[in-house]
Amino acid sequence: MWRNLQKHPVEVAVLLLGSACAGQAEVAAQVPSEPAIQAPSAPPAPTARFVAISDAVPLTWFDAHTSAPDPLDPNSLVIGFDTGSDPTTFIARDFRASALPFSHRAAMDTISFTTEAPAGYFISKVTYTQRGTAATGRTDVSAGGATWVVAGIPGTLGVFSDDPSLSGTLDLTSLRLTSVPVSITVSLFASTGSIAVAGAGFHVELLPLTP
Repeated sequence: MWRNLQKHPVEVAVLLLGSACAGQAEVAAQVPSEPAIQAPSAPPAPTARFVAISDAVPLTWFDAHTSAPDPLDPNSLVIGFDTGSDPTTFIARDFRASALPFSHRAAMDTISFTTEAPAGYFISKVTYTQRGTAATGRTDVSAGGATWVVAGIPGTLGVFSDDPSLSGTLDLTSLRLTSVPVSITVSLFASTGSIAVAGAGFHVELLPLTP
């Protein structure tokens, strides 16, 4: 055997080198890898609460029971509306004033709720937005208006005839309130034609309470 090794020195060297490399690879594979360092997650965004939601006219126009925070923006309240018709009178329950049969010539409702800021924050600004449609014929006569009371402060959101869409914002920063009661009233009227509110929402902005 010794003579065979002397006759083939190159092959022996290659064999020994391959064995050494395999051993090193095996040792390296046994060394445990260090766990990845994860960046700290951002704290959750502050979220307001909407409580004690109610409306003045049950089963018609505004619907407090289906009013709920927007899943994509919890600081926004999506205001619900009634649908269908009254089973006794067959008059439509949606927020619409119309001269058409089985419709209300006038529609008015108030939705009320309280907005509460999370601990360590106050309500700095609130915004109400509504959208809708109206008949625009030359002989159509329709109108409407919206008002609100926020933290005891009354204000007008606007009056309209051919387009009930509107938006209003109130800055409450100087008051530094952590709880804000809100009441929103919308009125519609139509002697001919029609006018309707199809959607509405209320958005809250928060700021941290600082000493």
